[in-house]
Amino acid sequence: MASSTRQSLAQAKEALEPLLAKADLKFAEEIFAIGAAVASSSQLRSILSDPSAEVNAKSGALNAVFGKSVSKAALEFTNSLVALRWSTGQDLVAAFEQLAVFTVASIASANKKLAGVESELFAFQQAVDSDQDLQFALGDRLASEDAKLALVDALTKGKTTDESVTLIRRAVIGARRRRVSVVLEQFGKQVSAVASRLVATVTVAAPITAAQLERLEGVLAKSYGQSLKLNVEIDPTILGGLKVQVAGEILDGSLSSRLTAAKLQLA
Repeated sequence: MASSTRQSLAQAKEALEPLLAKADLKFAEEIFAIGAAVASSSQLRSILSDPSAEVNAKSGALNAVFGKSVSKAALEFTNSLVALRWSTGQDLVAAFEQLAVFTVASIASANKKLAGVESELFAFQQAVDSDQDLQFALGDRLASEDAKLALVDALTKGKTTDESVTLIRRAVIGARRRRVSVVLEQFGKQVSAVASRLVATVTVAAPITAAQLERLEGVLAKSYGQSLKLNVEIDPTILGGLKVQVAGEILDGSLSSRLTAAKLQLA
């Protein structure tokens, strides 16, 4: 991400903060929807991300396209967003998505549901990763959005918070060329960032106890100087020990890795 985009994203979050006190999931849905429309139209994306274009011209384009379909608050925020400098049109699209996720996470935080949303996103991600039929159904480009959303609703009804359902639905229909599980992972990290938590993926050969998990969390939090959300995956192929992926690093203490290293030394 270029410096100008990073600065603009930070400014956009600052502009969004005062709106969060009154924001609801409908507002977040509108930001998601505007971003999706911008992603799908190269012409609109080009106009809105062009740093040389007049602000009034961008505002006119937004009013013409979204003036009758979104709230005044969403339209005003979008106007402030496109007035900032974005390195590419895709950066602007990514900003819409990140800010919508940030809004949902902030709503969940205000409702004391943030930890639940983190867990529910990871649980759905695991369900997608472990079921090829589900992966195909949610990622099928020939399937309609309505069919995919009906499937999501059937899987989450009565089991998942409204905040998580909003994010899961948007991860599915907004995946574009990305895998749904990858989008869910990105959303999960963005949600955890609102709680000032890193996300660590812990891979073990067999389930570990809550006490072991708590000790591991304490060690990692001390090492990284930040609280963590641990997502645990079971993978019998690592044979024993554990592998931790966090902050772009892989800490591999698995038995399978140690056996491989021993074989290489003996070769």
